[in-house]
Amino acid sequence: MTVKKLAILAVLAILACSPVLACTVSTAQQVQLPVSRATASMSDIDNALATGPVFIEFETAGCHYCQQQHPISQQLQSDYAGKVTFFFLDANQNRDLARTFQVSSVPQMSIIVSKTGNTYSYMGPNGKSDSISESKFMGLTERNDLKNALDAALQART
Repeated sequence: MTVKKLAILAVLAILACSPVLACTVSTAQQVQLPVSRATASMSDIDNALATGPVFIEFETAGCHYCQQQHPISQQLQSDYAGKVTFFFLDANQNRDLARTFQVSSVPQMSIIVSKTGNTYSYMGPNGKSDSISESKFMGLTERNDLKNALDAALQART
């Protein structure tokens, strides 16, 4: 009889604590990574392309690698201010856009050079491409790799 009572008390204690634990986890996840823009659309991206290349980073609040990538990308945002428009998007809040950019994991970055008609040109790890899948930067990416692609995107627009 005492074993049953202890088991019941243990279950009740766990159930009583779980809302507190859940709140702690969600609060920590929200604080870990500031996402600069909650949502965006292709028309926002098209409007930004009128002034120069666009850098898009898909991330999520609880992603460890996103937390490491974000400061690298923010430094690039500062370095390329007035030349490149940066979008930092939560992949969970931008599911349609994430599908459009074929986001399969985060962080994932894309650099859009320009749009001609309905065709976008991208600058990826292997140079310029009209294919999203061939131009994605996936996972934690070094600053110099992104910087080289951003420089090439700016050069391609001149």
